[in-house]
Amino acid sequence: MKKLSLALLATILLAACQAQPRPSSPDQTRPASDRVLAWPEQGRRFLVNAEASELRIVVYADGPLARFGHPHVIGGAVLTGEVMLTEPFSDSALRLEIDVAAMEVDRPSWRSDEGFDPDMSASAIADTRSNMLSPAVLSAAQFPQIKIESLAISGPTWQPDIELRVHLVGNMRELTVPIALDIGETSLVATGRMLISQRDFGIEPFSAAGGNLAVADELLIRFRVIADAQ
Repeated sequence: MKKLSLALLATILLAACQAQPRPSSPDQTRPASDRVLAWPEQGRRFLVNAEASELRIVVYADGPLARFGHPHVIGGAVLTGEVMLTEPFSDSALRLEIDVAAMEVDRPSWRSDEGFDPDMSASAIADTRSNMLSPAVLSAAQFPQIKIESLAISGPTWQPDIELRVHLVGNMRELTVPIALDIGETSLVATGRMLISQRDFGIEPFSAAGGNLAVADELLIRFRVIADAQ
């Protein structure tokens, strides 16, 4: 009975240490098409306010030993670019760039927002950032920027669906992302989230312990783009 009680207690403790649940599946990406971005010659031009805009990438642990790993939140004020609003709205366009090397890792407030333990050691943060920038993942030295451009826009102005082409570590994929859009006289705010698969872009998720502890293939990306009218 004593051994049974100890085993039951261990099971309860391990269950309590389970990693936070992650999204069920990534959004469907497509191979890049041969469509050419037609940038509008006329319209209302907005420049992204880099200091006010924000990107957050939520990275989960995976594998049989996931409970012993740590989720991470990566990002920051790393977005630049421009938006052109036209009449009709469906002819509008955007292009964004993400500064890979400028991305931060695991701010306590970001971790708290996701329901994670806000405290991470400096060494764990440094190791995570080093892995992220390495040739095996984002290859920041060779590909310092992630580029995003719109291909088509549909839906109402307050919640359009935007077909995007993403250039990441030398690979291109396309996907459709719904966003919430607030257009004012002097600025616009676009917010949304999407799930992507690292393997879709040729990135093999980092793993250890013979693959029993790994970074999940699916990444949750939250973004808020604030752009000022020119």
